[in-house]
Amino acid sequence: MKTLFELLHESPGKVRTELLMRIEQEINRVFCSHGCVISIITNVFSPVALPIGAMLDVHAMQIIEQALIKFRSDGCDDLYVVLSTLGGEIHFPEMFMRKTRGLGFRRVSVVIPSIAMSAGTLLAMLADRVIGLSSASIGPIDPQLIVQTPHGPRVVSAIAYKQLIEETLPRLAMQKNLGADGLAWLYVAQDMYLYQESLRSLDYVKHVLDTYVRPRLSEEKYEELVKRFLTEVETHSKPLNLLLLRDLGFDVVLLDEDSRYETLLELISEYYSRVEKAFLFEPSRGIKVLLIGTKYGEMMQEAVIQAIPLAPSVQPPSKQGVQKARERGQSTGGDNVIEHVLSAETP
Repeated sequence: MKTLFELLHESPGKVRTELLMRIEQEINRVFCSHGCVISIITNVFSPVALPIGAMLDVHAMQIIEQALIKFRSDGCDDLYVVLSTLGGEIHFPEMFMRKTRGLGFRRVSVVIPSIAMSAGTLLAMLADRVIGLSSASIGPIDPQLIVQTPHGPRVVSAIAYKQLIEETLPRLAMQKNLGADGLAWLYVAQDMYLYQESLRSLDYVKHVLDTYVRPRLSEEKYEELVKRFLTEVETHSKPLNLLLLRDLGFDVVLLDEDSRYETLLELISEYYSRVEKAFLFEPSRGIKVLLIGTKYGEMMQEAVIQAIPLAPSVQPPSKQGVQKARERGQSTGGDNVIEHVLSAETP
């Protein structure tokens, strides 16, 4: 046990860096590799904080690329990414993997000590191997769109908005007996540009999965993956277990399943707990990105945040409201608009 004097004079950054060096040594021992470790960890303090500067953006990529180049010059053939995130820029995973492949890394492994959601899940799928704990979580790959509203910026789920347009509104119109005109007016009230952006972002994710993941899985397993992570998603934040990736055919190593990884498990757990304390006790405006390379020490990036006001509740339209809207549309020549929207947006 350390004395009070030792604790007071201990440099947290130095301890975390030393732990990463020991993790790197242990990883190379148990996996018989010659690799380097980089840690990419983010934390959002407030549930209503909107990270304007995304945690895995092009600026972070520039810092990471410098580390990757140094790793290769030091002779590292494999790369191990300690990853913990609630999500980030959806283009980052493909960008990151292209950089690592282009620099000549033989194998890329993602180490998940706790949670890697959304873009973090996509990065894990693109990697050659996933290393983690049986309690670790991944989640749906659901792009989040930032939109400006009269009440300020809001974050909208691409999957949720697609489901709103294609499933929820038609079902609501049927349940309320609103008819074709009522459904058209429901569509008129929506932001169809946002709908198109949702489709575009989801198409991008599907393209990435088709290109990099599909060739590695059976057709049956790949279709199940797309359903579980992209097309039949219940909520953006639904936690999924790493065992699901293993069942789908990914190379997954769970450290708490084999006694050979006991030392590595202890080192990663201690390191991650110290990172959690760093985010808890070091002041920040809302979101931090902790980028640590064992060859460089510690790098910290802090993004600008902006508070998101709670969205006002919206009640389903009444028959009377739809009838009044229809009458207003008729009095202003709106029938043509209704027919146009209806033909464009309904099957």
